Amino acid sequence: MADMQTGKWSLKRFSRLTGLESRVLSPPALFLLGVAVAVVHHYFDFNLGLPGHHGLELLTALMFARLASDRPWVAVIVVAGTAGANLGLSPHILHSLKNVPLYFLIALMIDGAWRVLGERCRALPVAAALGAVAFVLKPLVLFGTAALIDVHFGFMRHGALFPIITYISFGAIGAICGALLSRAWRGGQQKAHDST
Repeated sequence: MADMQTGKWSLKRFSRLTGLESRVLSPPALFLLGVAVAVVHHYFDFNLGLPGHHGLELLTALMFARLASDRPWVAVIVVAGTAGANLGLSPHILHSLKNVPLYFLIALMIDGAWRVLGERCRALPVAAALGAVAFVLKPLVLFGTAALIDVHFGFMRHGALFPIITYISFGAIGAICGALLSRAWRGGQQKAHDST
């Protein structure tokens, strides 16, 4: 009973439910991480005016989750939360719908690379390359779509090369941030485990 009054019981229970105690994030925690990405996207818009700048928060979350959990399909679960929340929060439903398959493509690329490369993804250069390649898929697919069905997407006003460069840059930087967060989180979890 004393533990409940101090809050230790609820913190321990929360840690068990989310997977924080076992250093493996649970699917609900991963989904909520994706929702958090959508909230940041909609309510904390950095408004950098550069194509792909939301890759910072998306790739930070995806790489953090992928490297912080050994579960399969971690990035896909995070993106499910992001896509669902984006659809609910966006006043422009068509814009959000356009991004759903692209987000899942990015997540599948990250989860697929983890299956092939495994622990090598933890190296910052590998994480950066993975984030860059995964995130640049978005403008490449949209350029291809635009060519096929003669439609114009907003980022195309910058030409072809500049969006490719910015998507690569934001994807790489976001992935590095996620890898560093994962290192810090795993290190903190290890210290907590060692002290018990």
